[in-house]
Amino acid sequence: MAVADVKLPSRLYLTPALRQKIVAGVLFLLLCAFTLCTLDGGDIAPFVISAAVLLFAAYALVRAPAEKLRVPLPCLCLLAMALYGAAQTLWFPHKIVYDGWAGVLFWCTAAAITFIAAQVFANEAVAAQFRLAFAVFGSAVCVLDLLQQASHTNKFYWLIQSRFATVSGPFAYWNNFAQLVELFLPVTLWLGLGRRKPQLAYIGLSALQIAAVIASGSRAGSALVLIELVAFLLLVYSRNRKRSFLAAAGAVVALTGLLVYAAGFDALLHKFQQKDQLQVRREINRSSMEMIRAQPLTGWGLNTYVPVYRMFAHYDDGTYVNRAHNDWLQFAAEGGIPFTALMLVVFAWSLRPAIRSIWGLGVVAIALHALVDYPFARFGVCGWYFALLGMLALWREGERQARSRRSKPLHGVGV
Repeated sequence: MAVADVKLPSRLYLTPALRQKIVAGVLFLLLCAFTLCTLDGGDIAPFVISAAVLLFAAYALVRAPAEKLRVPLPCLCLLAMALYGAAQTLWFPHKIVYDGWAGVLFWCTAAAITFIAAQVFANEAVAAQFRLAFAVFGSAVCVLDLLQQASHTNKFYWLIQSRFATVSGPFAYWNNFAQLVELFLPVTLWLGLGRRKPQLAYIGLSALQIAAVIASGSRAGSALVLIELVAFLLLVYSRNRKRSFLAAAGAVVALTGLLVYAAGFDALLHKFQQKDQLQVRREINRSSMEMIRAQPLTGWGLNTYVPVYRMFAHYDDGTYVNRAHNDWLQFAAEGGIPFTALMLVVFAWSLRPAIRSIWGLGVVAIALHALVDYPFARFGVCGWYFALLGMLALWREGERQARSRRSKPLHGVGV
C-alpha cells in the first residue's frame, strides 16, 4: 500500500471521558496559577489568568452538547452580579470606571469557573481525581508555608521580595493562607476517613494542614479548621458508627496535637493576649455600615471601597485600610443590598450539599470567615471556592436523582 493511500482522521477524536479529564486538568492548572501568583497582590497576573479562564469557558460553552449544558443557580447568581456591576459602571453616578470594570471581570471569572466545573464534574471519577489533586496541592502549599516560617524569610519561594515582614506560602497575608486550607481540609479528611478503610497518608496530611494554619497565627482560621475537624468527625461518625472509625478519629486528633506542638503556636497565643480581639475591625465595620446606609440600593461602585472609606473613617492610626475586613459588608457597600442578596442566595444554596457531601464543608467555612476578613478578594483563595460550587451542584443533582430512583415503585408492583 502506498503512503498516499493511508487515510488519516481530519482531527484527533477525544472520548467524552477523556475530554472531561483534559478540561478538569486545565481548570486545575489555572486555579493553581491563581494561587501561586497571588504574592503581594497586583492586577496583571490575575487579569491574564482571568482572560484565560473566560476563553476556556467560551470553549466549554461551544463544545458542550446543548442537551447536556448545565447552568446551576450559583452560576446564574454570579453572572447576575457581573451584569449588575456592568450596569453600575455604565450608568450609575457613583463609580470609578477602571475599578468598576475590574470588578465586572472578577465576577465574570467567578461565574466562568463555576460554569466550567458544572460541565466537567458530571463524571464523578473526574471530580474525585480533581479533589485528590486539590488536597495534594494544598498540602504542598502548607509544607511551603511551614518551611518559610522556619527560615524566617519574607521572600516568596525564597526568590521574590515581599513588601511585608512575613509570607505564608504564596500569600502575603496569613488569613488568606488559612482560608485556602479551610477549603481543602475537609477534602483531605474525606480522603483519609470517608472511605471504608482509613488512609493513614491523608490522615497525616490533614493534621499537617491544621498545624500549618495554627502556626500561621490566623485566629479565625485556627478556630474554623478546628471546627471543621470536629464537624467532620461528627458527620462521618453519624454514618459510620464503627470502632475502627473511632480509632482513626483518635489518631487524627493525636497527630494534630503532636504536629501543632512541633510547628509552634506562639504567634497565635500572642494575638489572643490582646484585650480586644475586634477593636480595629469594629471601627471599620462601623464605617462600612454608614457607607451602606448612604447608598443602600445602588452601592458606591464595585472595587471603590478603599477611596470611599476615607469619607466615613472614624479614626486614623496610621495604617492603610485595604479592605473592609468583612466581605459581606463590602459587597453591600460597593454593590448595594440587592447585589449582596445574590451572594447570600449562593451561600444559602451551598449549605445543604456542603453538609451532606461532607467534603464540601470548606465552602461554608470561608463564607463564615468572610464575616471577619476577605477571602473573596483574591482568586488564589476563592477560585477554588467557585470550582467546588460547580462540583456541589452536580453532587446535589446526583443525590436528587438517586432519591428519585429510590422513591419509584418496583416494576409491576402496585403502590
